[in-house]
Amino acid sequence: MSTKTDFYVGRGHEAEWLGSLQWECDPENLLRVPPGRLALTATDEPTYRAAVADLFITWETEEIGAAYPRRTGWPWPWPTSHVSSWIVTFDPADNDVFVTVGGGVRWERLDPRNPCEPCTDDLGPPDIEAWLRAPAEPPSVPLPLMRHPGTGLPTAAGRSLTNPHDPQGEDR
Repeated sequence: MSTKTDFYVGRGHEAEWLGSLQWECDPENLLRVPPGRLALTATDEPTYRAAVADLFITWETEEIGAAYPRRTGWPWPWPTSHVSSWIVTFDPADNDVFVTVGGGVRWERLDPRNPCEPCTDDLGPPDIEAWLRAPAEPPSVPLPLMRHPGTGLPTAAGRSLTNPHDPQGEDR
């Protein structure tokens, strides 16, 4: 299955995007890969950041799927993570890892002692038709806008990113 998982530090519009994975990257599968398990069970930010960086390398070298660390730019044709399969974040204010799904209306804290994929029944959008029309609108959890939906150009959250589809760079 072509799942897409985006990784952040922090929650809300000011969260910092670290990168993304593609292919079989739901939390259940991430827990099977040592750096993925470490990322999902981290209790401090440096451990989480290091584990996510290792996970990107492992994902590619073990040929599990594609990895898109921050330096390669926002990989998706949509402007926010609201359409991605999963969103994982470490919240420094709580020293915990949280997950939600694309269009998710709340964050689910992962128990570092007993991590498991959360039940998605009550994480997702309550009105699928409204979510399809405007995925980033409430009640979806707030996330940074990486690209302007109308122009496709990077927003403030995405300005320091490169465009992986344009190796010459783009005017910003």
